Amino acid sequence: MDFDAPDDINSDGGNYIDAPGTYHIVITEIKEGEGQKGGPIDGFTFGFDVLAGTSEQCAGKSGSQSLFAPNMTGSDKAQLQSKKKLAAFFVATGVLLPEQLGKAVKIDVPAATGQQLIVTLARKMDKDANGNWTIESKFLEINYSDIYHVDDPAAKAYPKSDEALGMIDAKDRHPPGWFGFKQKKSSPSPAAAAKVEEPVDVNAMFG
Repeated sequence: MDFDAPDDINSDGGNYIDAPGTYHIVITEIKEGEGQKGGPIDGFTFGFDVLAGTSEQCAGKSGSQSLFAPNMTGSDKAQLQSKKKLAAFFVATGVLLPEQLGKAVKIDVPAATGQQLIVTLARKMDKDANGNWTIESKFLEINYSDIYHVDDPAAKAYPKSDEALGMIDAKDRHPPGWFGFKQKKSSPSPAAAAKVEEPVDVNAMFG
């Protein structure tokens, strides 16, 4: 065979996003009950294209992330973290409204397909010989619940594609005041404290 050899043989990572950063993305597909490698999971996987971001040469790359329903055998803290990450994704993509927080709701997860949002990706950590999470892997994961609607004031400083933002339906854009629900609430009165609102029941979302 004839072969036009390249200058070097170093991999450039292809078209898959592999650098930590905060990205303006558009969701291209959602697979319920399926992991990134095709196996079954209690949750869903979403594929995305990068529109802009804090990492150089990121625009045009793609990626995928899986989000899981809370592990009911885990600690209360771990379950709450999972719920918050899911809720942040659902609100950012418009499939969960702020007034539905604290309620058991049914989520149309595939409806998030085509939506734009801002997400921070960090290196996934692996355990060292002592069982501590200190070793950086080559994989990326969503940093805690750092997922934002494109208009969220908390994401104002991050790079965005103006062209892509212009394609979002006006009904899906929001002024800064819309995000007031994210403000930490002051301590409740003794009477109000007797009624504690529970986080979104995401275990009812995948039925």
